[in-house]
Amino acid sequence: MVGFRENEDVVEEEDDEEFERWKREKMTLRNYAKLYFCCCIFDREKENPICFDENNIRYRAIFGIFHVQHVLLVLTILKTIMLFVFLILQFSKAENGLEVLTSCFAFFTVCITNILLTIGIRLKRYIFLIPYFTVCVLCIFVLILHLFVTFLGTINAKNQSSVYDHLILLFVIFFEIYMLTIVWRAFVYICDYNMQRQIEKVGRKKSMVRAFIQLDPTKKAEFV
Repeated sequence: MVGFRENEDVVEEEDDEEFERWKREKMTLRNYAKLYFCCCIFDREKENPICFDENNIRYRAIFGIFHVQHVLLVLTILKTIMLFVFLILQFSKAENGLEVLTSCFAFFTVCITNILLTIGIRLKRYIFLIPYFTVCVLCIFVLILHLFVTFLGTINAKNQSSVYDHLILLFVIFFEIYMLTIVWRAFVYICDYNMQRQIEKVGRKKSMVRAFIQLDPTKKAEFV
């Protein structure tokens, strides 16, 4: 009996080592690029939707190095700090109260969506991520429109500061787009996580019913 248990432990250790080796081979830069940048060329691997893997490459960011929920928390804090610095700069060079009021409204709106985003990640509730999607899409649209208008206005002007402003604005647009993709991956992760919890809950209920029926077969008709 002891030898049988030892064999079971050895088999479990070998299975764990094989799973870790398979996970390391799957989470590579090549597979990450194939999955997110060349998905139209390469076919995606068919995965069992019932099997939930916390470390699946779909739930990772920055070339598959970090998990999306950790990356998103860091990027949210970084974005809030950047917006706070931008708000201070707007206060220093604002010419009228309307610009200050608009900047404050935009700052507090983004802060509220960031707080809801953080709550949604911590509690794993996808409903808290939806406000961020709405605000982020509107922000990207406004930034692109602002970049297009300012670029047309300064296309013939040889002003070096205008070029720097356009580059900074372009960086902000790409940053917002990348944030949007990270939030989408977090949304998929939370949905898959909650689905797995529901499957486990249903499985536990069925196991309890089977155990109860085995103890009292006369109650079987009540569960059919």
